[in-house]
Amino acid sequence: MTYLFGFNNSILKSELQIACFKNKDKNLNKHRNLKLFKCYPQNGKWKISIIDNNKKNDYFYILDHHEISNKDIFFLSERNTLDNFNDANLEKPITDETMERANFKILLETGGFSSYQADYPFNLATKNGSIISSVSSLMDNNADKNYILFRNIFCKPIEDKFNAYLVDYKNKIILEEYELKTNNSNFIEIEKKNIKDGFFFVTQKYLGIPMYVSIKNNFLSFEHTHPYNTYLFGKNQYTVLSNLKKEINEIIYKKNSQ
Repeated sequence: MTYLFGFNNSILKSELQIACFKNKDKNLNKHRNLKLFKCYPQNGKWKISIIDNNKKNDYFYILDHHEISNKDIFFLSERNTLDNFNDANLEKPITDETMERANFKILLETGGFSSYQADYPFNLATKNGSIISSVSSLMDNNADKNYILFRNIFCKPIEDKFNAYLVDYKNKIILEEYELKTNNSNFIEIEKKNIKDGFFFVTQKYLGIPMYVSIKNNFLSFEHTHPYNTYLFGKNQYTVLSNLKKEINEIIYKKNSQ
């Protein structure tokens, strides 16, 4: 089962189109009674509610930007989820693995839009760790603006601050340091000069999904990265990634200990 999320600020808005059926299931009516839930952290607890008014037909829920905050997560489940809900720790929703993804659309109020099939796997929300992502793989230094949307969902209802870094691996230096927040959709602007080979966006302590947005002439490019090992080839790809993370962590440690 996966969670869904959106993003909103003064620059970008988002919409979600959530399918309540399984793609390859011939019986589309089978899952029509599943309910859409919204969940967010507040005062050390998860707050949960059912969203009933946004079902456009038997097969889709649609949320516009007025109904989405950067804290909200959404999921489909059976109505009795409310009776068994643990407000201290997210648990796997009660479903039959029906819905795995939704269309996550971002848009400019006076320009274009882009979208992809977004999801946040449940097992990712139960773990701590770090991510490493190449900024040059999906960003464009010819664009007017480049941003990273970084979404973290953690099973505990906390909004902890944690650090992310832009690291120049070749020269072993930290270019930028960012303060992010758990259980939020975070927003980071990346300067054109920092979109180069060997520059990595790195988090410590918490996992998440980095999504890259480039804007040019009010048009958008929007995509997420895959785990960095998928960009590596050969039987030793995990060893290479482990060594890369170790070297980058040493760069961060050296900077923080000064």
